Amino acid sequence: MGGSVSSTLGAASCCSWGNSSSYAARTHNSQRATKDYGSERQALLGDRAHERQAATALSRLFETGSRVNFYEGDALRALTTLAKSDVHQLQLSAATAFSEVSAYDARAVSGEAISTVLALLGSAHVDVQRGAGAALGNLASNMENKRLIVEKGGLQHLVRQMMSPSTDAQANAAGCITNLAADIELKNAVACSGALAPLVRLAGSGNLRVQRNAAGALLNMTHTAEHRGMLVEAGAVAVLVALLEATDADTRYYAVTALSNVAADEGGRQVLWSTEPTLVNLLVEMMGVTPIRIQAQATLALRNLASDPRFQRYIVVRDAAPALLPLLLSPHPALVSAAAACLRNLSI
Repeated sequence: MGGSVSSTLGAASCCSWGNSSSYAARTHNSQRATKDYGSERQALLGDRAHERQAATALSRLFETGSRVNFYEGDALRALTTLAKSDVHQLQLSAATAFSEVSAYDARAVSGEAISTVLALLGSAHVDVQRGAGAALGNLASNMENKRLIVEKGGLQHLVRQMMSPSTDAQANAAGCITNLAADIELKNAVACSGALAPLVRLAGSGNLRVQRNAAGALLNMTHTAEHRGMLVEAGAVAVLVALLEATDADTRYYAVTALSNVAADEGGRQVLWSTEPTLVNLLVEMMGVTPIRIQAQATLALRNLASDPRFQRYIVVRDAAPALLPLLLSPHPALVSAAAACLRNLSI
């Protein structure tokens, strides 16, 4: 039979974070930050001199704007003090500061900065968790930060966040894991952290952001045979097939690419044959719809399935060939290549 290939084109590397009006702001809002630490500060702090000093210092630093590195020195010390406070509003101020700053400045940071964000992620307050989760996801776009997050025990925090009743917390946690799982050296840590089963559950969420971010994380875990097998055992196949009919294009792309990768393995094809009778029909339908990247991945998934004699015959019976032929005339090289590879496997 023809060859099956795991796709490397479909890595999910960006996801949506938090509440766009509160935690994923793309510009710095110093007036609001100053208010957070200003008018109610005395009532909140009472005789807590060190916390009062930290809030005042942070307020002044925000007023200076983008010249400040909030991940070191006085700024980080002030944020750490507020993060360790047992006053809800002060924790929230620190979490909000981290989420807003990290939205435009996700540089490599110190272990101390990561530990402070993780401490906020462990807060008892959902709004604090939400802000910290958004910040951690932003910081996880940096390679050095990814490894620090794992070293500092961040995966355990993220797994707990995926169990939160807050859909924002769930989406932020799944999005952060998406970024962590994009690093080949961290995939095993993600797989061994207990994250796979919650990700499979969240991929079936009715919330679009949660669903999309979880699907992106599952995709990034399908780039090695070992982890594809673990996902199959965790029940990911049925959820991914269901997501082929999702309303969101990114979610459909993540799902079809992940399934194409699963179909690269004999064990994966066996599970798909035994449990997913609608899969071939769905993939044939997807070859005829835009966007181009979804058409290409659906075609590549059929190519991988056609490595199995049972699927090969079934794909022909389901009239895939007429749908493949127009793709050979496409002006898009990716579609031509995918269609040619699929027809090759069907002809063997």
